[in-house]
Amino acid sequence: LVGSEMCIRDRCKSMPQFQGSGFALMLPEGCGDASSYTFVLPAHKGFAPNLVIRFEDVKPGSAVAQHADAALEALSGQFADFKLVKRVAAQRPDWDGVMAVVEWGEGAARMAQKHLYMLVAGKPPRLYTLTATDLLANAKHSAPLFDQMLRSFSPNQTQRF
Repeated sequence: LVGSEMCIRDRCKSMPQFQGSGFALMLPEGCGDASSYTFVLPAHKGFAPNLVIRFEDVKPGSAVAQHADAALEALSGQFADFKLVKRVAAQRPDWDGVMAVVEWGEGAARMAQKHLYMLVAGKPPRLYTLTATDLLANAKHSAPLFDQMLRSFSPNQTQRF
C-alpha cells in the first residue's frame, strides 16, 4: 500500500491543477475541461432567471451554424409549443456565432430563452453555448440584464486545458 501511495503521489506531481470557483483539483494529462457554469439572478415574480455557460472543444473546420441548428432542432422536439422567435448570425473579430431566441410552454409557465452559440478559434477550436432563461412574462425585466451579460462575455486562454 505504501508503494501504491508513492506511485499515485508521483503521478500527481506531474498533473496540472485546475482552479475552479472555490475549489482546486489535480487532473491527469490529457484531461479535457467541459465545464458548465450556471449563474442565477435574483428572483423576479417567483422565478429566478439564469444564465448557463457551457463549452466543448470541436474539430477544426466546424461550423457554428451547424451546431446551432442541431441544438435548436433538439430543443424543438423536447418542449411543448416550441417557437423559434429569432435566429441571426453574430460575429466579433475573434469569433463567429449564432444568436437565437426561443419560447416554449403554456400560459404563465411559458419560458423565453436567448441562446448564443460562439465558435472561437484555438487549438482545438471551442464552441461556447450561453443560454439565458426566464419566464416570458418576466422577459422585459431580465432581457436588458442578460444582454449586458452576453455582451460582456469574453473568451480567453486562461487555464484552458
